[in-house]
Amino acid sequence: MLTFPLHSVVRSVLAELDAEDWTFEEDDTWCHVSPPAHRARIQGWKLHVSATPLSVPHVLHRAAEVLVAAGCAFKFAGSVRLVDEMTSAGCDRAQCGKIITAYPRDDDRFRSLAEELDAATAGLPGPAILSDRPYRKGSLVHYRYGAFLGKPVLTDDGSYEARIEAPDGTLVTDHRTAWFAPPGWAVLPLDGPPGRAAKPPAEPGPVLLADRFEVREAIRHSARGGVYRALDRKTGREVVVKQARAHVGGGLTSEDARALLRREARNLSGLAGVCPELVHEFDQDGHAFLVEGLVDGEPLARWVRTRVVEAPDDGGMAPAEAVEVARDLARLLAEVHRRGLVHQDLTPNNVMVTPEWRLVLIDPEWATAPGMWTTRAMTPGFASPEQEAGPRYGPAFGPESDLYSLGAVLCYLATGVAPVFAADGRAGGRGGERAGGRGGGRGGGPVGRAHGERIRRLLDAVAGERPAARLLAPAVLGLTREDPARRWSVGRVLDFLDGLREPGRSRTPTTAAVSATVAAADVARPPGRAEWLRLVDDGLTYVLRGMADPAGGAERLWPAGPFGDKADPCAVQHGAAGVLAALVRADELLDRAGLRDAIARVADWIDARSAEAPRALPGLYFGRSGTAWALYDAARHLGDTGLADRATGLALSVPVSWPNPDVCHGVAGAGLAHLRFWHRTGRAEFLARAGECADRLVAVAETTSRGVWWPVPDDFDSALAGARHLGFAHGVAGVGAFLLYAARETGDRRYTDLATAAGRTLVAEAERGPWGARWRSDAAQPPGTGLLYHWCSGSSGVGTFLLGLALATGDDSFLGPAREAAVAVHRVRWSSPTAACHGLAGDGEFLLDLAEAVPDGPYRRWAEDLAAVLHQRHTVRDGLLLIPDETGSAVRADHQTGLGGPIHFLLRLAHGGPRPWMPLS
Repeated sequence: MLTFPLHSVVRSVLAELDAEDWTFEEDDTWCHVSPPAHRARIQGWKLHVSATPLSVPHVLHRAAEVLVAAGCAFKFAGSVRLVDEMTSAGCDRAQCGKIITAYPRDDDRFRSLAEELDAATAGLPGPAILSDRPYRKGSLVHYRYGAFLGKPVLTDDGSYEARIEAPDGTLVTDHRTAWFAPPGWAVLPLDGPPGRAAKPPAEPGPVLLADRFEVREAIRHSARGGVYRALDRKTGREVVVKQARAHVGGGLTSEDARALLRREARNLSGLAGVCPELVHEFDQDGHAFLVEGLVDGEPLARWVRTRVVEAPDDGGMAPAEAVEVARDLARLLAEVHRRGLVHQDLTPNNVMVTPEWRLVLIDPEWATAPGMWTTRAMTPGFASPEQEAGPRYGPAFGPESDLYSLGAVLCYLATGVAPVFAADGRAGGRGGERAGGRGGGRGGGPVGRAHGERIRRLLDAVAGERPAARLLAPAVLGLTREDPARRWSVGRVLDFLDGLREPGRSRTPTTAAVSATVAAADVARPPGRAEWLRLVDDGLTYVLRGMADPAGGAERLWPAGPFGDKADPCAVQHGAAGVLAALVRADELLDRAGLRDAIARVADWIDARSAEAPRALPGLYFGRSGTAWALYDAARHLGDTGLADRATGLALSVPVSWPNPDVCHGVAGAGLAHLRFWHRTGRAEFLARAGECADRLVAVAETTSRGVWWPVPDDFDSALAGARHLGFAHGVAGVGAFLLYAARETGDRRYTDLATAAGRTLVAEAERGPWGARWRSDAAQPPGTGLLYHWCSGSSGVGTFLLGLALATGDDSFLGPAREAAVAVHRVRWSSPTAACHGLAGDGEFLLDLAEAVPDGPYRRWAEDLAAVLHQRHTVRDGLLLIPDETGSAVRADHQTGLGGPIHFLLRLAHGGPRPWMPLS
């Protein structure tokens, strides 16, 4: 039913109204319907009509009759499955409920259509649309001012977006907020009392609910509703208040978020002593509210992370702690089952750990009796195979399904790694986002590996360094068997854990038990050069197979996902230039057919497309600096002097004065590229332009008592406006690295002094400890918060600069923090994404830099450890072993977030050579 094609509803209306000459276009999400000779407006007041998955055929039919009769263009979600997603609790708050969008040709037609649509859909259910004003209270019809076609703009951040035009001619972002906020110059089109104020929400202040609960703080917001910390004026205690909005998350059962919240209230009563105390439940203004006692503590997910990532050594959680928490988890689940319920969604985020180490189940909204027909909850990595394979709605599985979830939670407890794996299967079309079934594959690898088998491989990989993983492995594997009937019972788990305890010493596993488990552990041999090159070879096969025909007029050579598809298709970050660089490096090192031809076709496509951009932005990763760099290197590799000349001209067209100072989007990125061209061409103009970049950064440096900073101006038209970042991609480390290179080439002492000041700033801002050195993203964040580890905004990027500074100046005060940064990135490898930008590939490049500088250190081995994690994460698609992208589930070609960066890293690990995107390497 979720695949029910809604286009048949609209086609029937077109036929009924003799409007079959209307155009009808479909994409992955929307069906666009337009009358003959339709001329779309740039912008104006648009209408949205909401619906639920159950009501949408009726709503769509009635709305289409009105819109087609009026000759109004509109679009609608193409299937019930999409409507389900667009009204789910996980949908973006500002977008939730926008099932139909109508584009009136003027404000008079807007007013008449709003009235007619409201009358036609009155009485049908649908969620309120938070970004819009309702036509009347309770109406499905809503409106907001925004782009129809809009005016396409390449933003200062390197992405394309449709903007609206202000009366003075300036183009401004069409902001989609979770509240009604039209531009100040847009005149409201309808009279009468507003359904929602035309202004952003006021500063948070006390709100009284049910004349009793004083809301003090928002814990989180979602399309489903808010969760708040509040004071119970009746008892004086702190409580948690949960809100559920009408018609959100209803699916095909009509049990929306309110029904789920009421079920949670019943479960809190039925699980008294296991869950938080139920304080009160009530309805107000059409919303449902649940009030429960506040549990002092932190989620098990965070509790484990602090004991694994931030432990004094790299051994993970102490075995004794792991055994005791495992026992408590098993007892907790046993109590749920004893009360006749299955939990259905046991995860580390649904268990709280109090300061006294007492475990409390939270959010039990999905708990139900076995066999009861219900919507099945599912959290990837923690859901049983039968949950994943079964229908979304059906009889609840028995306790055996919860047992699998317990095993997955114990795996996380022991390893610090959520057992989430990219699905094996078929690669699908361009981009390979569709995973197939669990059948066989071809060409050298299994397809559809069992969940338990992949967990076993994870435990084997981690077992050599984390004793708790070795200790709990038998229980984890016993609980996560594919066959539900063969899973360990809770009783068997408790017996096993009891056997690990020293008599009379409840928190200490016996030495014999640990020794026996270690001896029996099948510690996997880490993958070596052959395995790394298999990942490279299969990754290249995937990239070449998935490339669009460059001669076919493709807008992009490779799909890049919801955000990446809006970015410059010729840039490094999400575009063809980053992939081109990886292909060139592979062809330099490997004897592989097809690479050289692919390089020529990609380079020609970029060469042709780069001239179409409305302007050349300076950034190395999101702008044209990286595009020119990749094109020039490809031209040299191909021996194409004409292409080399055009790449040189492209580099010279890049601005060297720009408000953003950073590497990814701004001046430092342009400077790095110009130094690269200076080294490759010897043309003095490139060195001069690099000097202009450096002079600009000297001029805008902001020196304070805390150090030197390069903030992005507050009034700059950028998502980064006002940022004062520390990392390499957007902050002090990247700017400092460029200044260091510029000083080396020009001999200008000012650049060296400023780079050294940048290094001292970063050393002072580091959080250092047994876990290594970490940095928060932005200077405005409180110390100790937002600590990151990767190239873009964390340890490996800052460490890259500090290492370069230490080598350039001979000052070992910078080398120490760089080595501590390496400790941090090695420590978090098992929970890191795969990407070059913010994950393993970029971290591995930093470790290889350190290995070259400090050959007697552990850094080469640590880089190999990161490669082992990349290998452990692989998915099998059409017989290819592929590294998932930054999401952990999709496979994409992009350099910084997909396959390109890992391919570059693994080639360097196997063959040596320079680090990509460093100008003098």
